[in-house]
Amino acid sequence: MPGMPIFQDSPSQLKGQIYVLNSVSKDIVPLQVDNTGNLAVNGTVGLASGSNIDTLSTITNDVKIVNGSTPLTVDFAESVDIDTISTVTTLDTITNDVKIINGSTPLTVGIAESIDVDTVSTVTTLDTITNDVKIINGSTPLAVENKLVFTNVDSFGAGTPLTETAVGLGATVTADSQDVSQESSYNWFIKNTGTDSEDQNITLKVEISPDGTNWLEDTGTTISVPYNTSKVITVTNFLQYARFTITGGAAATTVISCFQAQH
Repeated sequence: MPGMPIFQDSPSQLKGQIYVLNSVSKDIVPLQVDNTGNLAVNGTVGLASGSNIDTLSTITNDVKIVNGSTPLTVDFAESVDIDTISTVTTLDTITNDVKIINGSTPLTVGIAESIDVDTVSTVTTLDTITNDVKIINGSTPLAVENKLVFTNVDSFGAGTPLTETAVGLGATVTADSQDVSQESSYNWFIKNTGTDSEDQNITLKVEISPDGTNWLEDTGTTISVPYNTSKVITVTNFLQYARFTITGGAAATTVISCFQAQH
């Protein structure tokens, strides 16, 4: 009516209503804001190339490329299957369990000393095992190569076993001591190579020691080795070290001898 104000008398109480077109339903609808005056936008937001998002709390869709000064942390839940990941270009550290990795470069896995490897489900091919293996369960038997270690050395320290050693008139000749603590069987071969007479007959005694310094005679009897005769020497009692001592006869002679053992 004439004389009535078109707007409110007080500007602070001035209100307006904005209508927009709903592009889906083609209806004219009022544009609304929340209780703080912010405009709520639902649907897809398209960003032009080169646009920058400085802060993003949650990414709900696939992310192809992320560029930023702060590294992107990706957390996989326990039930998530990572088989669908097509390519991992660079990965410094894997802190969770990795079931399957396909790539042209072999994966190097270091197992710390304190890690229990009993939880490893399958080992397809393994060339070398450098640490202790306690239990291996599998459908295919584990083939273990077991070869005895054989020792063959000259009794008197020569480079070649059975090297002649002189035994003078009534002389005492001592063989090298041998550490027999890890040997499953061992003995000496000895031959008196003298060919002239019984004056070249020799005798010997086996000695044992706990430390290679303090020696005592084994409880076995004195062994006679006549000239041109061979014997095998064995030990009756056990200590860590063993050797034998020759006593020459009425004439000089030579002997050949070697220590042989296996474990």
